[in-house]
Amino acid sequence: MTIKIKMRDKGQALIEYLLIFSFMTFITISMVKGLGKTLLSSVGFMGYELTEQFTVGVCAKECFFTGYSNQGTKK
Repeated sequence: MTIKIKMRDKGQALIEYLLIFSFMTFITISMVKGLGKTLLSSVGFMGYELTEQFTVGVCAKECFFTGYSNQGTKK
């Protein structure tokens, strides 16, 4: 006597779709994390540079940028 087990294809396809979906989700989350780190560092650098450029008062010597009209004037 032989017992035959009928395998259904619907269950296998569902498992394959879940694996593909989880793999794509993992890749997407990794890409978003990497993009977030890149944007955070570049925006932070830009904020630092803008802070340096727009600070109130200008130094008299050894300045970062010498193009301001009140450069070196003392009151």
